[in-house]
Amino acid sequence: MADDYGNAMYARVSWSKGSPSPKPIALIYHGGGLLVGSSEMIPKPQTEYLCSKGFVVVAPNYRLVPQVSGKEAFADAVHAYDWATTELPKLMQAGQGVELDAAQVVAMGHSSGGTLAMHIASCRSLKAATAFYPSLFLADTTTSMHKPTSAPPFGFMPDYTPTETDLASIRPAGIQVSEFPLAIPGTIPQPRNKWQMHIIKHGEWPQKAQPDGDYAALDPLTRLSAQWPPVMVVQGEADDVPGSSLDLAQRAEREMTAAGVKEVVLEVVPGEKHMFDLPPTVGSSDVGPKWMAVVKGLEWLVSHVSVKVD
Repeated sequence: MADDYGNAMYARVSWSKGSPSPKPIALIYHGGGLLVGSSEMIPKPQTEYLCSKGFVVVAPNYRLVPQVSGKEAFADAVHAYDWATTELPKLMQAGQGVELDAAQVVAMGHSSGGTLAMHIASCRSLKAATAFYPSLFLADTTTSMHKPTSAPPFGFMPDYTPTETDLASIRPAGIQVSEFPLAIPGTIPQPRNKWQMHIIKHGEWPQKAQPDGDYAALDPLTRLSAQWPPVMVVQGEADDVPGSSLDLAQRAEREMTAAGVKEVVLEVVPGEKHMFDLPPTVGSSDVGPKWMAVVKGLEWLVSHVSVKVD
């Protein structure tokens, strides 16, 4: 894939050698509010778990706001699915001797990446989807994403107006940014990170992400139907990030069920906040309740492929 200037956009492809073929495909979309992030954010234990179950795991990057709108980011997510099911099987067979089963595809993601996974569920063939603390109901302008917040870290950040130099960093010439790191606690945030914190703090994210106001384009729940695949939402009980709260996840569960989605499960993680699963210890040295909740989301995907690869 490439941006509008011809710059390559990359996907990280992982698999375990020696496991059975043909292999099902798992797409994992990173979070970051469509503003920051990359495939580097995907927790290694989660990728390794799915690989151990026989999946080829594809973690694509996609173009980030503000050089494109959220619609283009969503289109990139769909393009990644199409590439993974048409071009990647040929590349893997020719280059690695690995056969893929493009009819056995699942998707998952974290935060806005969870929303992208649900978007794929609305428009492409999936066996199942898992959304970790997704951003929900953007089309409903009464929800928290459209309102100012004092929740950390956003509420703790000073207001920020980008300088011309900052804007040149946020919108560099000749490339559409498709990879950018999260702010690292204890370090000075970069202009893009400060801008992200500011617009979420002031409830301006929807207008910046989709300037034409077509928020339904970024809200897969406006496209609900009985044709959706089975969906699991894994949600921290104490998540206070705008758009990702437990009450919105519960509403999503009700609406998906009412729309006739085949199977819908909401897995609530007691006491946990947003991105509870992203610390590198979760799934390595920490195999307690947080990891067990993650495993439920991963096993949801494993259980819905017809080729059992345990």
